[in-house]
Amino acid sequence: MRSWTRRALRHPRGMAAVLLAVLLPVVVGFAALSVDTAVVSVARAQMSTAADAAALAGALQLATENRVQGGTNLSAELTAANTQAVALATANFVLGATPVVNPNIANNSGGQIMVGYLDPNNPQSTLDSSSASTTLFNSVQVQMFRDSSHGGAVPTIFAQLMGFHGTNVTVSSTATAQTYSLNGFQATGSLNANLLPIVLDKTTWQTMMAGQSTDQFTYNAATNTVTSGPDGIYESQLYPVSSGSPGNWGTIKVGVSNNSTSTLSAQILYGITPAQLATFPNSTIQLDQTQSPPSITFQGNPGISAGIKSALTSIIGNPVAVPIYDENGGNGNNAWYRVIAFQPARILSVNFQGNPKYVIIQPALLNDATGIPGTAQSWTSGGLISVQLTR
Repeated sequence: MRSWTRRALRHPRGMAAVLLAVLLPVVVGFAALSVDTAVVSVARAQMSTAADAAALAGALQLATENRVQGGTNLSAELTAANTQAVALATANFVLGATPVVNPNIANNSGGQIMVGYLDPNNPQSTLDSSSASTTLFNSVQVQMFRDSSHGGAVPTIFAQLMGFHGTNVTVSSTATAQTYSLNGFQATGSLNANLLPIVLDKTTWQTMMAGQSTDQFTYNAATNTVTSGPDGIYESQLYPVSSGSPGNWGTIKVGVSNNSTSTLSAQILYGITPAQLATFPNSTIQLDQTQSPPSITFQGNPGISAGIKSALTSIIGNPVAVPIYDENGGNGNNAWYRVIAFQPARILSVNFQGNPKYVIIQPALLNDATGIPGTAQSWTSGGLISVQLTR
């Protein structure tokens, strides 16, 4: 033993060669593990990005005016959701290659693209894709694979030296589109808030929402046009209607000290600017939940002007939020309105010639990134659209 030790000490290079021979497989193994694990992680991240984008794009297709009109045939929405999900999934490369995503237009159970209903209050619940729940459908689930049937397993590099030839990877993403009541607006970057500076009284609003008003116009989402004839969505006259405050006909000051015709027209056309939102606490227009009922009070604007006719006519077909008030008082420049809700609505018709003058609205879906969602509600009530990843 001592003889061998003396020889090893006299020949250190031989000792190093022996150690290297022993440790080389271990070093190669760790290298294979770290490099190949990194490749799998990159593939998984890219697949997750693709699945998220696909689910969000698909879910957005479920929010259509057909739902507000009480439509029960959602075949167009299901096809659009599936098509958009596949398009977005395959637009995102995974390890430099287009992912394999099989369409599932029939919405069969187990498909890579599944459309169904997910309880917005319990996102961990089971996705219900049964035909009996079609009218409730609000979610799109996207599953993506890398395996022998979907572009091949994620390839190994060094691990092939140890007999491993690829790793199967599966990711899943679900997005939900839901309508919510609208509690207010908050500054979001440079975006304007789609809030109309014209109020509607609670009684008239409730009559419209209960289906006890008129239904004289039809909105066509495909062409963004309005024609005469009923479409199943009841309507209300918004303006000009006497508000009960002498000298004021329902226009309000939002983030400004005085509403000239040009200011009113600009807010009708373009919404409430970030600078105007900044005049409210935390740059937020929101119903105060400590009040009963939750509310926010706005000052009225004296007089009415035919000058806003062209602005209102320009946004026919566009969704906006209408403030709903339950109490008001004061005169002229001292008028005030206690607003208890914001109702997404669409302007259908404007007439300032002769008598009667009118602006007609109906409930609508509003997609506004500055909107603050309240509680989930029925599609037929209109509301704020929220599309988000739920799992």
